Amino acid sequence: MSRFDNSPNYGFIFFIALISAVIASAATRMMSGGDEPKFAVIDVQRVVMASKDVAAVKSERESQIQELQKMANDANAKLAKISDEAAKKKASEKYIAEINAKKEDFDKVYASALQASDQKLNDIIKSVADKEDLTVIVNKAYVVNGGVDITDSVIDMVK
Repeated sequence: MSRFDNSPNYGFIFFIALISAVIASAATRMMSGGDEPKFAVIDVQRVVMASKDVAAVKSERESQIQELQKMANDANAKLAKISDEAAKKKASEKYIAEINAKKEDFDKVYASALQASDQKLNDIIKSVADKEDLTVIVNKAYVVNGGVDITDSVIDMVK
């Protein structure tokens, strides 16, 4: 792990969004006078690992981190050549500011891409739930027994 990598846990973010979608779906169903709820489970970790969008976001993040590390290494090499302490301090502050600005730009792009990927996964889960007339979907990791497993149906759609 890198000192520049403070990326969020994909599974946790996905799980929070999933719970929000489930609650909204269940509330809509209850308000419309629907039948008894149908429960389903989904292996969030498997879905996230199989998602081509999540893989692309992760790959892009890794290349961003590599670029930041290269910038830091280049800055250190340039600083090593400066003998005057005052000039070295000034140059160091400049490089740190440049690296931090680049990191902030990368963080914004990453957050936006992660949000778009998360929304797409939620839309897919909702479409599977609607197609199979499911009212409640819970992370499989938190269920001991029961529920229709929709993991494979969702994975087929995120590949």
